[in-house]
Amino acid sequence: MPLPDMTVLAEGGLPTGQRWVLRAGGTSSHFYTFLETIYPDGHRDEGGMGGPPLYPGRLMNTCTGGTERGMRRVLVRADPQVARVRVLLGSGERLDLPPAAARPDLGLVFFATLLPPSAVLVSVVAIDENGQVLEPQDLSQHEANWQRFLRQHGRPGA
Repeated sequence: MPLPDMTVLAEGGLPTGQRWVLRAGGTSSHFYTFLETIYPDGHRDEGGMGGPPLYPGRLMNTCTGGTERGMRRVLVRADPQVARVRVLLGSGERLDLPPAAARPDLGLVFFATLLPPSAVLVSVVAIDENGQVLEPQDLSQHEANWQRFLRQHGRPGA
C-alpha cells in the first residue's frame, strides 16, 4: 500500500544544528506520522508510525526510534485533551513537550523531540491542561529494542 500524501505539520531545529520536519497524512482509519531529521552535514533520516489515529481506549500513540549515526526520535500523536507530554529519562530528567501541531479534523495533537542516542527512555506521560496525569506509557520495551539496535550496529550504550 503506497503512503498517502503527507502534509508538513511543523518544523523546528536544535541549537546543535539538526533540523526536524513533522509530516502526517492518511484517513481516519489509517493515519501515518513521520519525523524527519536533517543533519548539518546534509544527511537525513526519518521514522514514524502508521495505523489508526489512536488505538481504541488510548489517549496516545507513541513511536520511538533513530539510526545508528543520528539522533533518537520520540513521536506522539494524542487526543486533544492532552496538553503536554512528559518524557522521563533514565537520568531522572523530565522533558515537558508542548504540542508541535494539531489536526482538529481528526482530533489529534502531535508532540515530537530529538534526543542524543545515549538518552535512556523510561516513560511518556499524557498530561492535561490542569497538570493531571491522563495516561502513562512505559517505554521499557522501546528502550530494550533501542539497546538491541545499537548493539547490532556496534554502538553499545551509544
